[in-house]
Formats: sequence, structure tokens, C-alpha cells
Amino acid sequence: MYFLLVRRREHGVAIPADQIRRMTPMHADVHIINCHSDPLNRFATQAWVFNPAPGPDVIPRLHDAKISNMAQLGMHISGVEEIDGVLYAQSWWCRVCS
Repeated sequence: MYFLLVRRREHGVAIPADQIRRMTPMHADVHIINCHSDPLNRFATQAWVFNPAPGPDVIPRLHDAKISNMAQLGMHISGVEEIDGVLYAQSWWCRVCS
């Protein structure tokens, strides 16, 4: 499903709300599925931005992803992302495309 996606953390540190409001959202086809997570070495719910071209993910996947809140116009997905072998907390603000 397509959303306007804004990442709310940088290496696990929350981005201030005033900066988030000024960020340009990514038009993203967000997928969520329960499958094997290599960094966690177990099955976990993952969220990612679908990339139709071969190659790496557009942004790091969220592992142990969960929808932390949802309303008519969007949702927040929280989890952990792997960057250079380190897991960091991450949250995506996903708004419905209009």
C-alpha cells in the first residue's frame, strides 16, 4: 500500500518534531510480513519499502515491526533497523497519499 513515509529517528535518536514537519516524505509502497529476519536470526514481523528493481532495500527494513497507532489517514510503524551490523530503534510515520 502506498504511503508518504517519514523516518522519525536517525541512528536510534529521535528527530525533533519541527524538523520532521519540514522533511520531504518518501512516496513508498510499504509491505509488512512475518518471515525470517537475518539480523535477529528468527522469524519476526518485518516492514519494508518495496523496490521493483533488483538491489538493496530503499531504506533499512524494520525488524520486529508493529503498528504502534493507526487512524483514518495514516499510521506509525515501530521496530528496529540494522545499519552496518548495529540494530537501532526506528519509527516510520506513514500518511495516506492524497
